[in-house]
Amino acid sequence: MKTEDLILALSADTLPQKSVAQQLARAMPVATLISIAAFLVFWGPRPDIWDALGSAAVLKTLLPLGFVVMAAALALALTHPGARQDIRAAALGLFAILVIGAFATALLNAGFAGLIAALSTPSLLTCLISIPVLALPVLVAVFWALSSGAALRPRLTGAVAGSIAGGLAASVYSIYCDKDMILFVVPAYCAAIASVAVIGALLGPRLLRW
Repeated sequence: MKTEDLILALSADTLPQKSVAQQLARAMPVATLISIAAFLVFWGPRPDIWDALGSAAVLKTLLPLGFVVMAAALALALTHPGARQDIRAAALGLFAILVIGAFATALLNAGFAGLIAALSTPSLLTCLISIPVLALPVLVAVFWALSSGAALRPRLTGAVAGSIAGGLAASVYSIYCDKDMILFVVPAYCAAIASVAVIGALLGPRLLRW
């Protein structure tokens, strides 16, 4: 095709393109419903769910949702060349510092013996498997949405996509999980979310290359 023909073809393509945010808004609800449906079929809520939601344990459901919102904001910036990413990355960094601070405080109080006791439960393996499984529909949806953008750093963007999926899955899984101790929730949930982020980082260069 000659250059003039290409210019004419591009100028003729006047159909409005949906933004990455619009694609994300379309895909995320569907993927979340699939994840929730799988959760209800194979896991289900803990027996004392209403008591848990009325206590501090609700934080392990709400905080991952806050993390998802911040990660999604960063992902949108990463798919728009020129968009500012520093404030969004700083918000995620501050979130991580607060979580690590809460974990360090609990560790100082209970010691390593308390940490080992908290993690010495079959629930750890259940958590490490369940969250990545529940994250899969969301991960597919997020990649589909982000692929319509222009990610200049596809590996990082893929990792953030995995973090979004992992965080949302962690929030869903928390409704099943009856382990509420910080010494369990922080390392187990963060490890599970990180595993999905690693998957996203591996897939990013293949699926988000611009």
